[in-house]
Amino acid sequence: MRAEGMRRGNASAVLRAVVADGPLSRADIARRTGLSAPSVTKLTAVLVDAGLLSEQAPLETTQGRPRVPVRIDPRGPVALGIHIGLLRTTFGLVALDGTVLSQRVLDHAGDLDPRRIAEQAVTGAGGFLAERLGGRRLLGTGISLGGWVDGDAGTVVEHSALGWTDVCLLDLLDDRLPGPVVLDQNVRAAARAELWFGAGREVDDFVYIFFGNILGAAVVVDRSVHRGPGAAAGGIEHLPVSGVGDTACGCCGAACLSAVASDAVLVERARAEGVLASGDAHLPLPLERLIAAARPAGTGSGDARAQQLLRTRAEFAGRAVATIADLLNPSRVVLAGGIVVADEYLPDLRAAVTDRVHRGWNADERIVTSTFGSGTLVVASAMPLLESAYLDPLALVEDGGEREAAS
Repeated sequence: MRAEGMRRGNASAVLRAVVADGPLSRADIARRTGLSAPSVTKLTAVLVDAGLLSEQAPLETTQGRPRVPVRIDPRGPVALGIHIGLLRTTFGLVALDGTVLSQRVLDHAGDLDPRRIAEQAVTGAGGFLAERLGGRRLLGTGISLGGWVDGDAGTVVEHSALGWTDVCLLDLLDDRLPGPVVLDQNVRAAARAELWFGAGREVDDFVYIFFGNILGAAVVVDRSVHRGPGAAAGGIEHLPVSGVGDTACGCCGAACLSAVASDAVLVERARAEGVLASGDAHLPLPLERLIAAARPAGTGSGDARAQQLLRTRAEFAGRAVATIADLLNPSRVVLAGGIVVADEYLPDLRAAVTDRVHRGWNADERIVTSTFGSGTLVVASAMPLLESAYLDPLALVEDGGEREAAS
């Protein structure tokens, strides 16, 4: 039993080394993992046979045998990631190395009833997989969304933007998606993606902060994402923001982050000030149009009102980040969401942090943006399944053998 546990751990070390730094030769893997060359050779052969790794063309050497690098097999297993947002549901197939192979978006058309959105997810996923999966092996389905999500209970406890409270989402899906099916909060899931593929690869602690239609944070300590009892950690939407004036949140009655820094609030103010038309409430929240209005076009200088709205939002967000930086002193803060789309205002955010932080925390060095861009949502959704593969790849090997025997 102990020997088998060591073998599984060693196989995980081999696969994780290739995920992190591949393509790698077997000698490179041995150096990175501390495993013996014979062990690496045997385990690599198993993972290649299972379709998790594949060999590349040999590298020329001046002496001795040529080195043959291995990488994550581009034809290997994939996970289905589904993100349910305020405006749309996004589907994506994600490879073991975090590459998004294909994506599709379905708009909610203003109907946010959880049963209808669950039906849309099931139907949309079926059609998407029929067109895009091909002959690939599917690891399962990962679902993520914002707000307060208790994945272990399969429940969206609270999602204020969607208007959901205590929605048993996995019950609504009723085993109609390819399993295993896992549910997670999208900010925590995205932080896990950064741990494996992005800003978290080089540090053991960081805070991932999402400023979009929802607001949330994930705290990573010793490379573990903190969840807390009931998976309630990461609620920053009611964090007080100083210097806001008479702006008050409808929930807490205070000048908090949700009242000044969400995409929805930003667009609402743009409509109130006439930057955007007020009669388009039936359309998706036009954050992209606000950003486009602010940016210079041709010989123009851009709408000064739109620029000020975006700059003010960045400054308010920076005040909140300063509080988090003082409290946790993270090695890094990773920003994501609508706030990074208008990245020309991130210097304003960093300046606000620098003005208010009290612990000698360098905002210019420590604040970075998310690695994944438009693929963030589906990579985050798929991460729990990908992590399971990294931590025990031999389980996939054994499951594949059982499937072949059954067929």
